[in-house]
Amino acid sequence: MLTFIEPTLFEKLKNAQALPSPGGVRLTIMRMCAQDDPDMAELLHLIQADPALSGRIIRIVNVLNATRLRPIAAVSLDSLLLVGLQAVRQLSLALSLAETTAPASCVNFKLPAFWAHTFAMASSAQAITSLTRVAPLSEMFSTGLLANIGRLTLASAHPSGYSSLLTRALDAPAQLAMEQSLFGFNHLNIAAALMQDWKIPDLFCDAVLHVEDPASSPGEPGSRQREIAWTLHLSAAMAELACAPSPAIDAVLGKVVVALEQLQLPPHDFVELYRLAGQDWQEWTQTMPVIGTRSWQSLPARAMDILRHGPEGAGGDHA
Repeated sequence: MLTFIEPTLFEKLKNAQALPSPGGVRLTIMRMCAQDDPDMAELLHLIQADPALSGRIIRIVNVLNATRLRPIAAVSLDSLLLVGLQAVRQLSLALSLAETTAPASCVNFKLPAFWAHTFAMASSAQAITSLTRVAPLSEMFSTGLLANIGRLTLASAHPSGYSSLLTRALDAPAQLAMEQSLFGFNHLNIAAALMQDWKIPDLFCDAVLHVEDPASSPGEPGSRQREIAWTLHLSAAMAELACAPSPAIDAVLGKVVVALEQLQLPPHDFVELYRLAGQDWQEWTQTMPVIGTRSWQSLPARAMDILRHGPEGAGGDHA
């Protein structure tokens, strides 16, 4: 039962083909992963023929087996079993959606910038989770990738109206409220609804719903549910630092400070997490043309002062 938006509206969007949906060989992989007894030899063959999907599985397996003397270089049956078919299904879904475009009539929705930020958030979510192990790495990567899919949905379903909305300078709560008022849904509840429709566990759907305000998550402080929401919140801040340096850089770093405290991660860990995420993201720029040609932005020189002391206690000129 769909719970994140009104079911009739969701069906109307689906019937109008306004919702992103997986396709091609990755849809076949998804369906096979959902079977009780899939043909593993055929599934392995399909995955090995997909550079982006097989590359992600290899990276995850090598992170999980970091103590191996020699990293694996190819997907095997053992790799699939280690990662898990549910996780492979989610990766297939996320990467299939990364081939989705937006209508040209949504002129203010910049697709390369959108996918750059989206993959940066996914890489950041995986980097953080490699340290906290709050959830399987593949599922956190996929959730980071899917967390922004609502923006693409708005661009597809309401290209003219959403394009106009993007010209307005609104903070996050005002943006959500305006989307809800104009279109009957916002980019977070439609993302959560899509994920639920794709049979992704509600734990991750709910985290996406609260990514911009993790403290409002219904989970108890310190719970896994709340920790996943804070992981996504930190991932979004990392993506903003990396892909869209803002004049309000101190405010973004302030979000990082709060998220690190909630996740009980020391500031010096953040520098390494940011580096790892950037390394992963740069590899994606070589694999996924939708990202375009971009560079991962370095942290500003004053970042460590802010991470240690907060924006007010860092000192110096933060203009």
